Amino acid sequence: MNRQTSTLDLARRRFLGQMTTGMTGVALAHLLGDEFLPTLLAAEAPGATRQPHFAPKAKQVLQIFCPGAASHVDLWDYKPMLEKYNGTPLPGGEAEVSFQGKNGNLMKSPWAFAAAGKSGKRISSLLPHMARHVDDIAFIHSMTSRTNTHGPGCIYMNSCFTREGFPSAGAWVSYALGSMNQNLPTYVAVQDIRGEPPNGKANWSNGFLSAQHQAVAMAAQQPLRNLARPATLKPDEDQATRDYLKFINAEHAAAHPGNEELGARMATYELAAKMQLAAPEVSDLSREPEHVHNLYGTNDPNKLKAAYARNCLLTRRYLEQGIRYVSLYCASRASAV
Repeated sequence: MNRQTSTLDLARRRFLGQMTTGMTGVALAHLLGDEFLPTLLAAEAPGATRQPHFAPKAKQVLQIFCPGAASHVDLWDYKPMLEKYNGTPLPGGEAEVSFQGKNGNLMKSPWAFAAAGKSGKRISSLLPHMARHVDDIAFIHSMTSRTNTHGPGCIYMNSCFTREGFPSAGAWVSYALGSMNQNLPTYVAVQDIRGEPPNGKANWSNGFLSAQHQAVAMAAQQPLRNLARPATLKPDEDQATRDYLKFINAEHAAAHPGNEELGARMATYELAAKMQLAAPEVSDLSREPEHVHNLYGTNDPNKLKAAYARNCLLTRRYLEQGIRYVSLYCASRASAV
């Protein structure tokens, strides 16, 4: 080691080395530049609110994700060439483009498209209500995928990688901006009543970021398990248990500096204690007036529609309480076919 290296430089290296697991922190430091690091990581609390590098136009994200849903070419992506070449073989000479068998002929959409709004955006007859709002929607038709399989495709949609192990978009937002409500998670995934989407929790994974940046999975019909205090446990006993757990975790953390998994676990326990009071209230849909339930359709005779309507209403309540990133799912492994 060069003995002339300054103490400040050593402290800087130690800081970068302990920022995240592996070499990720060093790479991030290089990409962002030293001037941005204090802004990004100034607060000691893992979920503390952080100021962005520039004035944001949005504070929160609502992602409505329907894996395995109807094809975009049947909804809002009009393809005149499909009509022209309807019934003809796929060009290019490839024997198979999927694992489902030999290629079939091209097929135009069975549903008619018509221009809507002042913009003239063509929308399928399947979406008459969306057609009334096309001038307020930004349609992106330049997106492509690196896979035609549901599982890797879902991960690619959420993380831009077809393999597991990389942070989802919500995890990056949690890491960069922190929480707007210290009593609730920064990132929430609202699951379909039928179960997890293809590839499950990998869709909202923290990847190589600290564990507290992974989404907390919730749903209107599936309250958080193991959150409520047992009836036999008195509040002061519960608090004493948490205080002792915090003490021994702090002792262990002092002996193992830079252990981000331990820090994330401690932050999770602290958040769980706060959620015991906040989560039941925000998840209580009975607080909404009847006309709101009617607007959302939470009492629809179709149980699947009613369940999704309740999840939509729950999602709105989460956003109103300052949850930074909410992913609302409509599909499961079984339904994404």
